[in-house]
Amino acid sequence: MLLFCFILGMVARGMFDSFVVMLRPLDQSHDWDRDQLTAIYAIAMTCWGIGAPLAGWIFDRHGPRTVYLCGTAMMVGGMLLASTDAGLWSFYLGHGVAVGTAGAMLGNVTHAALVSRWFDRRRAAALGLVHSSMGIGVLVFSPVSQLLIDELGWQLTYRWLAVIGLAVVLPVVLFAPWKRFLAGSPEIANRSVTRAAEPGARQQVTSLKAAMGTWYFWGLAWIYATTGAGVYVAVTQQVDYFQTVGIPPLDSASLYGITGALAPVGMIGFGFLGDRFGVLPAATLSYALTLVAYAGFLSLASDLNAIVLYGSIICLGLTLGSRGPMISSIASRLFQGPAFGRIYGFMLAAGGAGGGLGAWVGGFIQEASDSYAALYYSGAAILIVGGVPFIFLARLITR
Repeated sequence: MLLFCFILGMVARGMFDSFVVMLRPLDQSHDWDRDQLTAIYAIAMTCWGIGAPLAGWIFDRHGPRTVYLCGTAMMVGGMLLASTDAGLWSFYLGHGVAVGTAGAMLGNVTHAALVSRWFDRRRAAALGLVHSSMGIGVLVFSPVSQLLIDELGWQLTYRWLAVIGLAVVLPVVLFAPWKRFLAGSPEIANRSVTRAAEPGARQQVTSLKAAMGTWYFWGLAWIYATTGAGVYVAVTQQVDYFQTVGIPPLDSASLYGITGALAPVGMIGFGFLGDRFGVLPAATLSYALTLVAYAGFLSLASDLNAIVLYGSIICLGLTLGSRGPMISSIASRLFQGPAFGRIYGFMLAAGGAGGGLGAWVGGFIQEASDSYAALYYSGAAILIVGGVPFIFLARLITR
């Protein structure tokens, strides 16, 4: 189950984040403003968020295979539509709406719902493993996208990526034993019933409306939203920034791929730290390393130091997405039940909205200031404010 979820998440995120590599060639071949271009990614992030509750609803009603089939169709169709270059609208609708929504359908809502049915004590680590597929997707598809662009141009690259994605995803979706995966572990189900019957146990939340009436639902949504904004206000333009400080295009894409390669290590590692030492210490370390990375990237504008460059890449890669497994673990413990897919989907919607807003605003900031420094300063400030609810949520789940 973990393997199949990993494959789907890897391809979906690889397609999603191929835009980071596409940004510069699209900019060079069109006369669009930078904020118009980053709006493509912003729409994708927003639709990833909007698609999360939809994915949760379909999962709760019809199961995982239906969710994944819808996601596969939207992913392939969106990449092909963007390749037509019919106008800015074709990118907004194709890579933005369709690929963004596909990212939700093939991503963490369904994965978290399945994993929570099979893992208990090591849940954060298991979720970290599945979430790490996003980093591997970036690692694999960023340099592949750049190589295809260099050889074929960005339009044919879109089409080849669609073919590759379909060839990998469709067999998994059609032939994996999703009904068996959906059944879950009997031990987990029995343990949940036993815990619910214990004196003083927290009452199970059985509907989205009930979840929205709790402060911790909004606390988790806040973390998702601000983390997305704080990361994507800067990372969306990361490959382009590397090229402005003197790093060649393929090397820039590969560096972004290295960031993605390290993300699985961080997701699994921080999941383990959360299980072993508690969520708050793990989250605090995660935020601190992201801020260190931002400071390092800022210094590259005046001194392209290899040690600082790779040190910053390591810090960002280890923490890129590291908060996700911790949030998923907390959410599944607080809201496990028949409506978990919808509840968690709405939390992810906040993350998509935050990431989309961050990417879009980042385009405005870069256009207005003609500098990348403000992107990192803004991202750092947002992350510092956004992590505060972890303090209270960590206390809640240790009771």
